[in-house]
Amino acid sequence: MARGNSGGTRNRDVICTECGLHVDVALRAMSVFCPHCSQRLILEDFKITGYRASRMFATCGNIVVEKSGVVSAPIRAGNLTVRGRVQGNVEARGVVEVSRTGQIQGDVCASRLTVANGAKLKGFYRIIPELPADQNMEPAD
Repeated sequence: MARGNSGGTRNRDVICTECGLHVDVALRAMSVFCPHCSQRLILEDFKITGYRASRMFATCGNIVVEKSGVVSAPIRAGNLTVRGRVQGNVEARGVVEVSRTGQIQGDVCASRLTVANGAKLKGFYRIIPELPADQNMEPAD
């Protein structure tokens, strides 16, 4: 959600990947520190076309794992599209979409899950309610 304020700058509302609280950020910001939990928030969108492994892959933006992409890490994102492979638990504030070529090996927690015919899923799946923008979301367990 983008909106203007009295100072003439445009802002958007994101949800912190750590504490789950809403944060008002500048529209062009690429990262900020959460005023609630002081953690650094990545705001960028990512397109994964190769191999990526890490302890945690978190962004308030969207992640697309292309057909040639492999992610070996837990993921926290706004939305996730999987056309390749994901090995690790997934948390998305919005939708997780798994295409017919997509594979997820790990637990998925999202407000919406879309699975195409032929997709491969191995794990537990939990659908959480999508809250209005003026409500705070409880942090994940």
